[in-house]
Amino acid sequence: MICAAIEDFAAALPRAGAIAGLDLGTKTIGVAVSDGLRGVASPLTVIRRTKFTTDAEALLKIVADRALVGLVLG
Repeated sequence: MICAAIEDFAAALPRAGAIAGLDLGTKTIGVAVSDGLRGVASPLTVIRRTKFTTDAEALLKIVADRALVGLVLG
């Protein structure tokens, strides 16, 4: 689900669970992940962009490995 408003995003999330923030650049994607209560986020990794499918696979692996409940693009 894609939410245009932050209020809609917050309402769609479960009460607890980590989310990731993605900093989309032309050559890299910076990834930061919050704690389960979403009080603090810390840098996790930088993905060197190659092609869309490879980049998407890397992001989906992070989502699955960390059981993330949401992504924020910005």
